[in-house]
This record gives sequence, structure tokens and C-alpha cells, in this order.
Amino acid sequence: MIGPSAPSRQIPALDGIRGIAIISVVLHNATGIALAPSSRWLHVLPLVSSRGWIGVQLFFALSGFLITAGLLDSQHARHYFRDFYAKRALRILPLYYSVLLVLLVVLPHFIEKLPYSLDRQAPLWLFIANWTKSFPYGFTHFWSLAVEEQFYLLWPLLVWKLAAPRLLRACLWIALGALLLRAVLAALGIDWWTIYSNTACRMDALALGGAAACVLRIPALKEAACKRQSQLLGGALLVFLAGVPLTHMYDNGRWAGETLGYSLLAASSSAFVLWAAMSGGHASGAARLLSFAPLRSVGRYSYAIYIFHNLLHQLVGEPWLVARFGKLPPLPIAFLYALVVFAVSYVAAFCSYHALEKHFLKLKGWFERG
Repeated sequence: MIGPSAPSRQIPALDGIRGIAIISVVLHNATGIALAPSSRWLHVLPLVSSRGWIGVQLFFALSGFLITAGLLDSQHARHYFRDFYAKRALRILPLYYSVLLVLLVVLPHFIEKLPYSLDRQAPLWLFIANWTKSFPYGFTHFWSLAVEEQFYLLWPLLVWKLAAPRLLRACLWIALGALLLRAVLAALGIDWWTIYSNTACRMDALALGGAAACVLRIPALKEAACKRQSQLLGGALLVFLAGVPLTHMYDNGRWAGETLGYSLLAASSSAFVLWAAMSGGHASGAARLLSFAPLRSVGRYSYAIYIFHNLLHQLVGEPWLVARFGKLPPLPIAFLYALVVFAVSYVAAFCSYHALEKHFLKLKGWFERG
């Protein structure tokens, strides 16, 4: 859900991580409908796709890493705040507001009966929909974009005056605070969606991604991490696998999943990002797989794919699917449909990037650190 930035262009494996994350999210959302019963072995597919939301946690860890790395490297720049906010605005806002303008302002003047309501749209324009929990139909996935924007707004203030060692400690405390906050809210009976979409509750992935960036800027820690890259990757996998039985396969509708589960995913995702950043995409077979050109291409356009996919699914694809196959589409048809949603979203993202986004990205050169 974040666009190309300097570190990911230099390290192909990071674009591969984006590709994995967006594929899992699209599969999750496009198959999040009632399905007809199928053979036992096919039941594995809905189980896997239902956990595709984990891709968002991976996005958050990667965002925390890249944003913190850039901020640490520009701490002493003359226009630290101006340059950061300008570059983020050029990356995020043109496509975001273009989509809102077309769907919520322009189309209602030409189409009398739309498949979505025009009510409750103000939080979308202000990037606060994750707090108000009010979305026009089809726009629910914009909650994570609101989390990202709130993170972009506040994080530079924290990083500005902190050296990497102190920032690392702050990141770890923030991650712990997010876990404790979720535990308290869950104990009070707060609904799962509030915990899932609340910025403070999801700060552990963003903060631990930031901690990973700090590790690479503390010589002793960087040297230790570089010497243990394979152990780092293995540790990330072990933490993830340990969470499977502990959280009922990361069921975020249960107490363990929405408390400990998010923390384990934040830790494993951040370790995975740190390993990929150090690998440079060439050190191992796993890193070369992340550097696979088609996967990197998906990662490159992941922001626009994220914007488009659920709008296409809920406003166009799902009504057609139900009309064609009934309220319980067959499982194989549903997953074939999910692949079509992904392919159409990729094409739309490709066109969006080259017709709109890249022209604004060229303006980022005016705000690059000298």
C-alpha cells in the first residue's frame, strides 16, 4: 500500500515482499463471500485465503522500515519535514483523490442509480475512516490507507531528534504498548473490527518495521545481523509458525489472535523485511525468488492494485458472480474469479501508474535530500 521509494528500488527483494502482500490481500478480499460446499481437499483454499489479511501486517512492517530509514537518513536535512510530507503527498494523494473524485463526485452526475451510497464519505476525504468506521459500500479497505496516513503524519515528529539507538528503544516500547492496548480493549469486550482497524492497536507492525531500520544504522547490531542472516530468516519463520497453534491459525476474531497474534505477525514480518533488506536480492535462493521479475512488477504497482481491487470486486464483480452462479458460487469458480479480479486490478494499476502517478512521482526530485 506504499509506492516505490528509494530503498525498494535499490533492493529488489523488498518489491517482492510487496508483491506477496498484495496477492494475499486480493485473494482474501475477493473470496470473502459465502461459497458452496466442496470436496474436503478444496476446503484448504478458503482457510488460506481467509488469512490473507496478514498481507496488511506485512505492508505495515515494510512501511515502517522504509519510512523510518528515509527519515533517519534525512534527519539533518534543511527541509526535513517539508521534503518528507511533500514526497508522501506526491506518492499517495493523486491516485487516492482521483478515485474519490471520479466515484463520489463525477459519476453521480451521470449515473442515477449507483451500487454504493454517497453518504458517510467525509471520513474518506479526511483519512479518518478507520476511526469513524463509516464507509460507502466498496471502500472498506481504505481503512488501512487511513492508518498509513496517520502514521506518516506523526512518525517524523518522533524520529526528528532521536538517534537510532534511542529510536530503537522507543519502537520496542511502542510495540509493547500496542499489545497491551489490544489486550485491555479485548478484555473490555471491544469488537474485533475496532481493534483491527485502530491505528494505535496496529502500531506494533509499523514500529517494529522502524526498529528494523534502526538496526541497520547501529554498527554493532548491523554487523551481528549481517553475520546471522540465515538465522534471522529462520527465526522469522519460527515465530510465524509458533503463532499458528497459539492463535488458532491467526484467527483475529478470537482473543489470542487479536492480541498476541498481531504481535507475532509484526515481529516475524519485521524480521523478514530486515532479512530481505540485508540480502540485496542476491545472497540466497529465497532472496532471488523475491527478486523474480513478475513478483517485483506486482509489488511495484501494489498501491494502485490495493486501491482498485476491492472496488472492482464489490461494485462490479461480486454482483455479476451472484447473478451468474447464485448466492453460493462453487469454490473453484470463486477462486478463478479472484484471479480475474487480481489480473484486472493489475492492468488498471499499470495504466494508472503510467498515465497518472509517475508524472507526480517525477516531482519528488524537487524534494530529494542533497
